[in-house]
Formats: sequence, structure tokens, C-alpha cells
Amino acid sequence: MFSTNDFFDKGKLSIVMDASAGSSGKGKVGSFIAEHADNFQFCANTFAPQAGHWVRLDDGTSYFYQSLNSCAYLHEKFERMYIGPGAIIEKPAFFREIEENGIPRSKIKISPITQVLQDIDGNFERGLCCLDGKPIDYEGIAIKSGTTAHGVGACRARKVLRRSNVLLARDDEDLKEFIADVPAEIMDRLEAGEAGLMEIAQGFQLSMGLSDFYPYTTSRNVTVAAGLDDLMIPPVYAGQVLLNCRTYPIRINSKKYVAEDGRHLTWDEIQSGKWEYRIEESYSGPWYDDQVEIDWDKVTRMGGSPEQIMEMTSVTKMPRRVFTWSKKNLHDAILHNRTGSRVGICINFANYIDYELTGRRGDLIQLTDKFKGWMRHNVFPVMDEMNTLFAGQFRVSYIGTGAKTDDMIQI
Repeated sequence: MFSTNDFFDKGKLSIVMDASAGSSGKGKVGSFIAEHADNFQFCANTFAPQAGHWVRLDDGTSYFYQSLNSCAYLHEKFERMYIGPGAIIEKPAFFREIEENGIPRSKIKISPITQVLQDIDGNFERGLCCLDGKPIDYEGIAIKSGTTAHGVGACRARKVLRRSNVLLARDDEDLKEFIADVPAEIMDRLEAGEAGLMEIAQGFQLSMGLSDFYPYTTSRNVTVAAGLDDLMIPPVYAGQVLLNCRTYPIRINSKKYVAEDGRHLTWDEIQSGKWEYRIEESYSGPWYDDQVEIDWDKVTRMGGSPEQIMEMTSVTKMPRRVFTWSKKNLHDAILHNRTGSRVGICINFANYIDYELTGRRGDLIQLTDKFKGWMRHNVFPVMDEMNTLFAGQFRVSYIGTGAKTDDMIQI
């Protein structure tokens, strides 16, 4: 029924990324593209473990990725999986993913200067130590600005500052077997006419360089240019881009529930009543001025879902904040992530607009009038504007209708 071969061009790196603030279903889209293509030879990423990606299949199998591309379970379809120099690895997650996906270790290559997350990174962001790991009594800096407090920002900062306690993949005995010159291997493959799939974690709106949102951002820019930079690949190899959106964008929960030992509790732990904790009134950030923050009850009612819709974050397990669609967000995401090749748009969570779409698959005939009306008002005006400005490089490619990989309408 589906074919995604047209997303790949020989000698180019095709890129999947989130257009807003994350959790748009990149895992679903990354796996969908890989499931239905047979003309790419490798995948690559520069992930960090504060962002997770889910893949859910028709047979009930599900995968959760923090280190590997969302197509990792399809490793027999391609030759190599690369983790670039700008990535940060959390070893328990990395080795769990290898085991769960049955991946031959020889198939994975890691840059020697990829970082390894350490306990001191999370402890710094929770206010328990300084960057050098020395205990210190102070109120956490980042905890007030919507961080997951996973430690990724602190880890990256120590590398930037060239601290002696930085742990790199080349210096970790457990990772030495994976070490390779990742940028060189990728460029050699592309020069030989191969095609690759790159996924960029988190979302464009979390870019550190966006003045409207800083400091409520992540620790780097979330753009095609930044992704290539973290992979140490020049822009000449950038190919097609797929900007993944969701009908109701989200941000992480502002509040933090902190146990006596400084650990952040999950929502389930809070609801259990078994833990003593304090509430940190942090703030996960603003929104575009054409958006409104709403609640999950309203999302449920407007879409006509017979069941309550409520989303939790993949890593921190806290209820997400939710907002109405932003035309400005789509405009900015397109503007800042063009490569000169085609830019496709995927609209995920279409069933939040119209519950009748849930699980529908196929082509345009599957779309409902209610959702078509939503698209005419919210998406097509932006696409028309961008196609006028840049000679027709942009189109809506996919509509996601549910959590499973193949819950998709291909345009």
C-alpha cells in the first residue's frame, strides 16, 4: 500500500525532525519511512537521552529509543547505524536497545568523542553538585526553566568547557568496540552514491537560538544545520527534509516533584502517595502569539473522542502541556530548515481533530471533511506562502491517524 522510496536520493542524507517542541511522533514517522523504503543503506543520529522516541507495531510490539534511530528494529534492511560526535549516550539505555532489537554490535558505529552521560550531570541540574561533581548546597539553576533535569545540558557544557572529568566514548571500556570515524565513513558512503536516514531529536521550537523562547529551550539548536554540525557532516550532503508536526503541539510539564534525595518523581509515583516530595514551580516555556494553551479535556471534546485523551512525557512520565496549532511555528520551521531539496510535512495526531480518523490508512480518500477543513484553515495558507516564495519545494506528505507505525495516510 505504501512506498517511501521517493524520500531518498543517492548521495544525500534525508532528514526527519520535529517542527515544534517535540513529542510529535518522530518515532512513528522514522519507522514508517524505513518500513516502506528499500533504497537507503544506513541511518545516523546525534541523540541525547532526555528525548525518547516510541515505535508501536501492528503485532503489539513496541520499542522505546533514546540512543538509536527509530528504525533500529529494522536493522536487517540496512548496513550501518551511526551515532555522531555531538551525541550523548546513556549506557543503560544504549545497551538495552541493542539487546531488545537484537542488533549485531558490529553494525553500530560511534564517534570517539561522543559523550557518555554521568551521574554528576543530572546531579548538577538538580542542584546537588557543581559541574566538577563537588557537592554544593544551592538551588538548581536549570530546574526553574523547564528542563527534564536528565543532565544532558550539564554534560554538553562540560565538553564545551573541556573539563577533565568529561567521559568520551573512546575512553569507556564498554564502548571501545563501537568506535569509528563516523563523519568520514558517512561521507565515504554518500560519495559512493549511497543514501542515509538521519533523525534529529526534540523539536525546532526548543532551539537555543530562538530569541522568543530562550532560556526555555534545550542545550543546542534543533535544526537541520545544527544536526549536520553535530554529525560533523557538511551541508552539501543534506537532502530531503520531513518536518513532523502535531495538531496540538505540546511542552513538558512546568512543575517538578522532587523527592528528599533530589530525584524527580514520575506521575505514577506521585499518585501512589508513597513518597515525600516538594513541588518546584518551574516553567517550561512560552508559545507563539497565535497559540492558546488549553487542557486535555478540551482536546478530547473537540475531537469527539469517547475516551479521555491525556499524554505523559516519555522520559519524565509527567502530564504534558498542550496548545492550539500555530501557523507561525510551521512558517518558521520551514524557513529555518530548508536544504534546497524538497521539504515534506507530516501532520500527526489527525485523530485529535476528528476521532473518526483513528487508525485510518491509505490515501486522500480516507480523510474526513472535518479534518480537510482544519487543513485548509491551518496548514495550506502557510504552504501556499512558502511555495510562492521558494518555487514549490514544499508539500504535505503524510497524515498520521494513530499511534501505530502504519496508521498513516500518504498524500
